[in-house]
Amino acid sequence: MATTDTGQAGAGFDWLGFLARWGTLISLVLLIVIFSLARPEVFPTLRNTLNILNQVSILGIIALGLTVCLVVGLFDLSIGAMATFGGYFAARFLAELGMESGWVVLGAVLAVLILAMAIGMINGALVSYLGISAIVETLAMSFIVTGVILGVSGARTVYSSDMPESFQIIGQGVVLGIPNPILIMIATAVVLWIFLEHTQPGRNMYAIGGNREAARLSGINFQKYALVAMAISAACAALGGLVAAANLGSGRPQGVGETYLLNAFVAVFIGASTLRPGKFHVFGTAVGVLLIGVINNGLSVMGVATYWQYIVQGLILILALISASMNSVRRA
Repeated sequence: MATTDTGQAGAGFDWLGFLARWGTLISLVLLIVIFSLARPEVFPTLRNTLNILNQVSILGIIALGLTVCLVVGLFDLSIGAMATFGGYFAARFLAELGMESGWVVLGAVLAVLILAMAIGMINGALVSYLGISAIVETLAMSFIVTGVILGVSGARTVYSSDMPESFQIIGQGVVLGIPNPILIMIATAVVLWIFLEHTQPGRNMYAIGGNREAARLSGINFQKYALVAMAISAACAALGGLVAAANLGSGRPQGVGETYLLNAFVAVFIGASTLRPGKFHVFGTAVGVLLIGVINNGLSVMGVATYWQYIVQGLILILALISASMNSVRRA
């Protein structure tokens, strides 16, 4: 009898569940091994590792904020415009002030992030109190923000010569050999991970995302958490754009955030098939961001045409969605 149970247990190993849980991480490890074997003199070096992390740091900051929004079941299509908003207005404020003081730079950064959070809260209020579709409302907000930026800027870029060096250090400086954008991304990930996983508001957000009606019956106020989630998403997007402006040494009024919009969603949805299939979480998003960075960098150092980066990203996203979907069907 014991032998039969053991045999059945061995024969009944849940391969689909295993792949749904670990497939993304296995894919990441396999890609690292393949690229390392293909270009051992370039890819696995510390310099290239830091280069990969630096390349995806801005995307990571934006995607981490978007994760919070998706946890409560809301889409935010305004993150691209908010990234441009953060980068342009931080550069513009500092150019207007014309002061080198680090405290002035800090004040300008905080002012931009507060403005971004206010815009995010407007998104949250319109979506939660008026019942407007988050996709439509945030898309509309992205048009409004883009129009405001172009109107204020006259489509003129703020250049590095007009910005203090203490601001540019945010994107170009290093601490103990690690570029500042990487440190900012890591700090953002840690703060949001603690918030979502180890605080009551974070647990309430997961409850809303899991079953909004059940959460309401438990006394959890969806409207309040929609405001918080949208504010965090907007602030992280603005922070990412701000870091991009500091890194590039210019505050551009257009063509900045749009480059991160789709990849941010790709990273978060890939992450939703990692460890906790079908659920958005910070660690999964970090894996998704790293996977995108490894693919882009690995194919680049191998001299593969750029269009293959898009094809591979799309294939991996489709596989991640299939994995999450299969897992949801099996649970049902």
